[in-house]
This record gives sequence, C-alpha cells and structure tokens, in this order.
Amino acid sequence: MSTSKSNENANQIRHGLPSKSTDAIAPTSLLLDVYHIVRDLALFFCRRIIFGPAKFKLLVSFAIIVIGSILKSLQLAPDSYLSKKSNIFNRYFAKLGWAWTMGLLIPFLYLTLITTYSHYQIVTRHLSRLLIATGVWYIITMIFVHFESFTGTCKHEELRGAPRHVCIKGGHEWQEGHDFSGHTFLLLYALLIVNEEVKSYDKGTRKVDQASKSTNEKGDTLSNANREQLKIFSQIIRILYVALAALTILWEFMLLSTALYFHHTFHKIIAAVVAVFFWYITYYVWYRPDSTSLLRPSTPKD
Repeated sequence: MSTSKSNENANQIRHGLPSKSTDAIAPTSLLLDVYHIVRDLALFFCRRIIFGPAKFKLLVSFAIIVIGSILKSLQLAPDSYLSKKSNIFNRYFAKLGWAWTMGLLIPFLYLTLITTYSHYQIVTRHLSRLLIATGVWYIITMIFVHFESFTGTCKHEELRGAPRHVCIKGGHEWQEGHDFSGHTFLLLYALLIVNEEVKSYDKGTRKVDQASKSTNEKGDTLSNANREQLKIFSQIIRILYVALAALTILWEFMLLSTALYFHHTFHKIIAAVVAVFFWYITYYVWYRPDSTSLLRPSTPKD
C-alpha cells in the first residue's frame, strides 16, 4: 500500500505535478504566514502607538479632558446615547473599570513574570505593585465620595444634614457639592498603570522565544511538556497584551465621553492631577530597580 503511494507521488513529481501532501501543506503554510504577519503588525501598533511614552500618554489624556470640557462648557457637545448615565459603557465598563483592568493585568503580569524569573519572591515583589495600585484607587475613590457627601446638601428642609444616600432614598433632590470625577481618576490612573506594566512584555516573550529556539536547536534544553507550556504561555501573553491595548483604547474613548458629558471642568482637572500624582509618586519615586522589599516593590523594568 505504502509502495503504491510512493510510486504515485514519484510519477506526479516526474510529470511536474504536485503531490497530495504538498497540496495539503501549502494552504496551511500560507495561513500561518498571514497569521504571523497580522499578529506582528498588531503587536507593533500596540507597542509603538497605543503603549507610547508616558509623556505622550499624559499629553493625549489631558488634551482629551481639556478639549472635551471646553466643548461641554460651550454646550457644543451633541446629545447622544453616551450623554445618558445609563449607557452600556458607563454601566458595565466605567463602573467596573478597575475590575476590568486588574482582570487582564494580573494574569498578563503573572505569566510574563514566571517566564522571566525563576524565584517566586521576585514575582511577588512585582505583583505587589498591583495591590498598591488597588489600594490607591479604593482610598481615593472613597475620599471623593465622602467629600461630595460632606459638601452637598439635601434640598428637603428636615434632611438638610442627612447623607446623600438617605436623601435620595427618601425621594428628595440632592444638591451636589464638590463632586470630583471618580471616573476621570479611575480611567486616567488605569491608563497610566497599564502603560507602565506592559513594559515587561518584550522581556517575557523574548525569553520564551529564546528558550523555544534553544530547544529546537539542541533538542535537550526542555522537555516536551515544558516546551508546550512555554508555547501556550507565549500565546496567552500576546493575547492579553492585545486585549490590554483594546482596553486602553476603550478607556481613552470613555475619558472623552466623561469630559464631554459629565462633571465640572475643575472637578475633572483635579481628579486627573490626583491620578498623575499617585502614578508618578509610586512608579518613579517609591518603586526602585534594586528593591528587595515588599514594602518598596521593584520597578516594571527590573
């Protein structure tokens, strides 16, 4: 049986005809080439455009906030679905913004780190940055909420000194105080945190590719199980990287939506300044490249 197949292939080659095996391999190879080209272009776009330098990210973000706020003040922002607080982006993304950010960032950072470092103590020191960022987000958000409740007033005479939730629950109108934009703070802070943490992408994927290449050349560097595990990790890391890029675009879009339709300009600017302050004070003052303490985590590039 095998002899007849071999003779058939030999006859096809002798007469200039492609073999069946060649026909099967060619489309698969072409699809793989197209996939790799598209993937590399997407990763290049993410690395060079979406995850640009921090100064560029700040410039774009503040331009969005200022220009959007000016359009809102001049009443030039058109009424749209986005101007409603009940829109799907506000309900399921902005209000759950930190959960979306950490839901992608934690597995991305963990998988990147375990392919880069062999000691879990080092991995823990890097992951502790996300714990600190979560603490900052929660505390600042609570301060904003309580400050608005403290400076606002219930318009019902008998409930003048009542908290906001009591006033609204009673069916009365609440006169807002200084309502610093929690969404502006969350979105800009998340954008800056993601932009810092994805710096580990190149280092992690490079080590995976080098290990796989070494395995293919020598044949004895890694077991087949470890080799497959590295390939899986590499693909997941790339998928999460692109997902974080998509999330970054969404957060910038929602930052524009917030600037156009919600909050006073002053409150948005203050919230943005607070976000930048805590991003800078943690990543460029607190975190150190040579740190070995959980209380002072390593920088993303370490």
